[in-house]
Amino acid sequence: MTYTKIRSNIFEAFTIVSQLSSDYTVTSDKIAVTGLFTKLMQANNPTSDILGFRFSETIIKASEKHLKKELTSEHEKSRFSQIIAKIVNNPVISSMSSFNPITAVTSAIISSVAGFSSTTVEAVKDGNKVRDVKYTTIDAFSQQSIESFREELQPYIDFYDALNVASLKYISGIDNLNLRYTFLISQVGLYKTELYASIGCDDNSTFYQLSRMLPDPVIQEIDYQIFNSDKAIQQCGAIASKIPGLNQTVQDYKREYNLLLKSLLNEYIKALLSARKFAPESIDKKKIDTLIADIEAFMLDRN
Repeated sequence: MTYTKIRSNIFEAFTIVSQLSSDYTVTSDKIAVTGLFTKLMQANNPTSDILGFRFSETIIKASEKHLKKELTSEHEKSRFSQIIAKIVNNPVISSMSSFNPITAVTSAIISSVAGFSSTTVEAVKDGNKVRDVKYTTIDAFSQQSIESFREELQPYIDFYDALNVASLKYISGIDNLNLRYTFLISQVGLYKTELYASIGCDDNSTFYQLSRMLPDPVIQEIDYQIFNSDKAIQQCGAIASKIPGLNQTVQDYKREYNLLLKSLLNEYIKALLSARKFAPESIDKKKIDTLIADIEAFMLDRN
């Protein structure tokens, strides 16, 4: 291999290796340090109002609309409201980040109201005398009202299901990706150490050092015989020739990661578009459109 080719390979290797480690770490960290990541977390958190509604308020309104109205006494209505409030505010139920909290809370409410009964007391008289007291216990809520309650919340359940499925798929993909490329960051570090050590360079004015060790034949006369017999230069040239393969591996990692991220963001956009069909009074479509625009801008910036 000629001096000119060896010199070119060495300069290219030093140029690329300084970027590889940051390429690896910045790729997976980039979304985590942006405001978009915070917004996505909020969108997937039903206690946030980033989309113009809070699931706790939505559930309470639905329960009052379909269930509470069937109760006749103020005592029963008060008791019902207390039960709903306890379920909605239960941190064990409402903070299940790895599950669908809408599903969890809705199921808990349906389970509770299924056993909610109303008791009436009727005096059995014989003339003016009370001979007996008759207690009648009936289900407080009809099956139809319970079903209507569930149906009103179904779009919200589907929405959070879609976000959860997309998030879990992304996390699983990242875990698998990092497992397959777990060696990469250390490999890049070892390669850089070996490359620098082979020719005696350090991180201070690296290319100035290289220019003095490997002068440009265009501007300076070269004794090629001396350089061709220099073992350090030959060794550095051999190490430098490996950089294309390492660079390709890092680029493969970036490509696979970006595909996972793109899939996640597209699924979020799809779910957000479905949320625009929620009852107009329950959401703020401008907030949804703003978040969609933020996601699209982020994706465009990464292309």
